[in-house]
Amino acid sequence: MKKIYPFVLAMMLLLQACGGAAPAAEATEAPADAQPTTEAATVAPTAEPIVHTVIPQGGTQDRAYAHDNENSTNFDNKNVRFGDEFQKNRFERPFTSNDMAYLPDLDIMDFGITSDDQFFYISIIFAGKDATTGTLTGIYGVEIDRDADGRAELMLGTLPAYSTEFTAENVVVLADLNGDVGGPTINRPDLAFTGDGFDGIIFDLSQNIHPDDPDLAWVRFVDGNRPSIEIAYRKWIFRGGDEKFMWSVFAQSAEQGLDVTKFYSHDTISEIEAGSPDKGNPNYPIKALASMDNTCRVPLGFEATGAEPLGCLVGADVAVEDEIEEDAGGGGGENGTPSEFCLRLPEVCNRQAPVIPVTPPIFFAIGDPVD
Repeated sequence: MKKIYPFVLAMMLLLQACGGAAPAAEATEAPADAQPTTEAATVAPTAEPIVHTVIPQGGTQDRAYAHDNENSTNFDNKNVRFGDEFQKNRFERPFTSNDMAYLPDLDIMDFGITSDDQFFYISIIFAGKDATTGTLTGIYGVEIDRDADGRAELMLGTLPAYSTEFTAENVVVLADLNGDVGGPTINRPDLAFTGDGFDGIIFDLSQNIHPDDPDLAWVRFVDGNRPSIEIAYRKWIFRGGDEKFMWSVFAQSAEQGLDVTKFYSHDTISEIEAGSPDKGNPNYPIKALASMDNTCRVPLGFEATGAEPLGCLVGADVAVEDEIEEDAGGGGGENGTPSEFCLRLPEVCNRQAPVIPVTPPIFFAIGDPVD
């Protein structure tokens, strides 16, 4: 988006210079009953620069770790036999549509979580970097499911370009205010889904939105043979140290974009339209639902039973998805009401209620907004 302020300032200076050369007008006394003018020039307030005071340094305590299905050694086959289960919203699709070209910077290999006194740190480790840029170029993110019902209350999403230093300017934190993410049945498609998904904004420094904490969320790129994205977020969001939640990660092509109001893709597209990465599936190859990867969900702070929707069984650094179908109910309260969200994360709402945009969030849309 082009900035117009220098142009406006130059015009004001030019007008002042011209005015100084003109003859002074004769002073007249205003009538006693004259009303104040409503045409007085106003100056738009200047936003205060954001000052960061609590900056993440990196986790010091290991909390959880899991392995995802990946294709780094067999991508030439253009075939994925494991990890892609359309019915369960599990996708292993780090390939382009139709021609199945491999995208190593979207192929999640491992994911883990560490912490220190102030932050949780979630690392998403990839098979490789983008061949053209030599870096990571996707949209990456984390879902946080506070009550292990399969519906994430929070999404932390990151946008390229990435720095090797922690930055907060290309991270957004979104909320599902009415608990309708996933539709009526979490583990199965709901093609009649008409909800609004992640419909609230908690953190977006480009709009100066943050819950009284501009240091809430950060991201950095960690270079190496196994490159990673590390997403940090403040621990205070869990009131009183009640750090019990489930979490999963995802990767998606930035060129493709991401509609956060339709994030559980199997609720808004049919399996035939989506295609499949499995040559044994009649819908092969990948079609409309391409260039993406996600994981099952890992518990933190409690011992999972194996019946949690979308959950993993984690042991020996290997994640195994559960096979239990779970009907999670009708999916939330009234549209646009933050009550469902605030019941689960009250500390966020106590600081600042999530912002409900007039139109759905467009952080992950392609291209700049139209002026």
